[in-house]
Amino acid sequence: MPLNLKLDYDRGVPVYRQIFDAVLASLANGELSKEDQLPTIHALASRLEVNPNTVARAYRELEGAGYIVSKRGLGSFPAPAASKRPDKKKVLRALYEQAVAEAARYRISPDEMVETFRRMSCET
Repeated sequence: MPLNLKLDYDRGVPVYRQIFDAVLASLANGELSKEDQLPTIHALASRLEVNPNTVARAYRELEGAGYIVSKRGLGSFPAPAASKRPDKKKVLRALYEQAVAEAARYRISPDEMVETFRRMSCET
């Protein structure tokens, strides 16, 4: 299953959210197709060396958001609607939250970050 995932404990983003975002990114860029099965909770937890409850939470939230479906005895798969593209607003929201968390590590306010992005976009 094409799921490029490397955890970064210094980002200030919870591990379950990093898993959520990695699955969402794989859906968005087409690396994850509707036929692909996600790793089992225990397999992914073992691979990432995290508690299985962490992976289970990410999968629950992905399912609740409509991105994946779990089939008892078969595993978890992209939801039929998710094989299209994730909602752009949701992706942008996730990117914003990640950027804000990272900026906070350097004591940069969200307003300061947004203003800097505006200035930088005018320079290009």
